[in-house]
Amino acid sequence: MSKKNVLFLLLLLFACCLYGYLGLIDTAIPYDDAYTAFMVKSSYADIVKITAADVHPPLYYWGLKLFCQLFGDSIFSLRLFSSLGVIATLLFGSFALKNMFGDKVSLFFIVLMILFPVTQFLVTEIRMYSWTMFFVFVCGLYAFKLTQKDKTRNWIFFFVSGICAAYLHNYGLLSVIGIYVILFICIIIQKKNKKKLLFCTLLFIIAYTPWIFQLATQIGAVSSDYWIKPLTLNDLFLHIYYFYSPKEVWLPFTEYTKTQMMIGLIFLMGLQLFLTIKAFRSYHKNKCDELFIVIGSYLAFLFPIIAGALISVTYIPILVTRYMTCSFGFFILGTAFVLAQSWKYPLGKKLVLVFLLLLTFDAGMRFYSGQQYYNNTERAYENLRTFSEKVNTDRKLDFVVNDFSYHVLPRLQLIAPDNNYLVLSPQEKSEDYSPFKLKQVDEATFYPDEFVLIHQERQAIQAQFRIYKTSLINQYIVVDSLHATDFYLYHMKKLEIIN
Repeated sequence: MSKKNVLFLLLLLFACCLYGYLGLIDTAIPYDDAYTAFMVKSSYADIVKITAADVHPPLYYWGLKLFCQLFGDSIFSLRLFSSLGVIATLLFGSFALKNMFGDKVSLFFIVLMILFPVTQFLVTEIRMYSWTMFFVFVCGLYAFKLTQKDKTRNWIFFFVSGICAAYLHNYGLLSVIGIYVILFICIIIQKKNKKKLLFCTLLFIIAYTPWIFQLATQIGAVSSDYWIKPLTLNDLFLHIYYFYSPKEVWLPFTEYTKTQMMIGLIFLMGLQLFLTIKAFRSYHKNKCDELFIVIGSYLAFLFPIIAGALISVTYIPILVTRYMTCSFGFFILGTAFVLAQSWKYPLGKKLVLVFLLLLTFDAGMRFYSGQQYYNNTERAYENLRTFSEKVNTDRKLDFVVNDFSYHVLPRLQLIAPDNNYLVLSPQEKSEDYSPFKLKQVDEATFYPDEFVLIHQERQAIQAQFRIYKTSLINQYIVVDSLHATDFYLYHMKKLEIIN
């Protein structure tokens, strides 16, 4: 085995070990992760029904459910499925990129994919982003192959990977549309026959038609009230540095301040921009064909983001930072070409090493701050379990939320499952909380001897919670309470029992 192959193998082994470890230590269960965990407990048919009312297609949940049937549905198994999407991208980069563009581009692609801090999010988030990135990337590379060799095999992989990406995430659909547009332009420039691409486009539309109607219904349903907020200037900056962020955007600053982070990231991104400009000038000066590959890669990366931004400004906000990861593979590929070209020159080689060193430090900070957060979160969750066990001495007690705060309940069910979890709501109000398994009770008649009232730290529901808690003053007293992460638990007992 050659030294280069050994290096590739070592990098892949390192990535597998790192991602496995991240999956083990990440004990945090945000709402999206809880949603997925309960979704895979539904039947395949129910998954389609639930996603038809949601904003994402069903393919990811189908794939994850099948995976869980084989390997169990623990939180680690769920995270493992996400990490496999990144590992599949790395393997594809090891073999396909190596054959298409050479060892150097392939090596830089793998190194960058491992080092960019956002990858740590992709391998632990129990969502469809890593697999969407993989299929979008495969679709794009086979589009490039079609500009080189018009083979039936290439068309099949191009079509199948594209339809998989579209059925994984709506930004997968936007990314694939961008790839089709870029391929169409390339075919026109090369003066090749457009019939096969037009036929493939028609086939794609037919294959996606079942979900087009669902997508249209979803857009109509959420157009007036959607959880994604309009874009602000702060969102623009967040989208620019998101891939480089040494922490999750919603986590607090711990080891460094926002100012320190921004200074470091500006220097890191500035160095990458300088290398990119120098590489483009070198490509142009030497009339290298690689210039068009780099431009195509960055365009494929930017297309869904720009399309999402335009839709957000003109119709309905749909742009979220993590959605950019769907086309992240092209950003990495374009940057890998830039580093490979810069590596050819003495000064460029030194700057590339500095860039990789800074990126390694950045990734290390994300790993360290993430580990600290996971440790603190697990301690908080252990307090929640202890509180739950202390309350449930003789029988299962009712753990209760108001309907305006039900989002917190599924997370608590996963952390401390051995309780009765209820949602208080007016008798005339009937909600479908799918895929969660929640029991509704009438708030007008719910007056047990004792129960645990649960509250979440969200500004939007503070006033409603205070009103409800105040209404209990004359009948209940708080005998114990706990604040852990964003959970507030109040053990309520009737005054007449206390007396």
